[in-house]
Amino acid sequence: EAHLVQWLSRRLGKPLAAPDLTPQGYRLMGGRLLPAGSEPAALFMYEDGRGSRLTLYARSSDAEERTAFRFEAQGEVAAFSWIDKGLSYAVSARAERAQLLTIAEAIHRQAESASASRPR
Repeated sequence: EAHLVQWLSRRLGKPLAAPDLTPQGYRLMGGRLLPAGSEPAALFMYEDGRGSRLTLYARSSDAEERTAFRFEAQGEVAAFSWIDKGLSYAVSARAERAQLLTIAEAIHRQAESASASRPR
């Protein structure tokens, strides 16, 4: 996990962290480097004990300001997206809105905590 996060952080040019979602019932399965236009993006994949999957997509953003969570759903798949401190995030899963909001909030709190503990 540490190697994966370090590798993805180098590719994106921004420090990343793979959130610990075990309190929400999900364990990290792995990650990938994806294209996001002309920029790279990171994808973290999680799975719960029932085999349900969740993904967290992160890419560098020109916007430095924070945005509120935005919710979208198509069929059974729901997603929350937001921007914070130069990174754009999207978490998606086959989950109810309330459950996914709890997960998005946990990711956001962990990203805030990791950002606050980094040397400036």
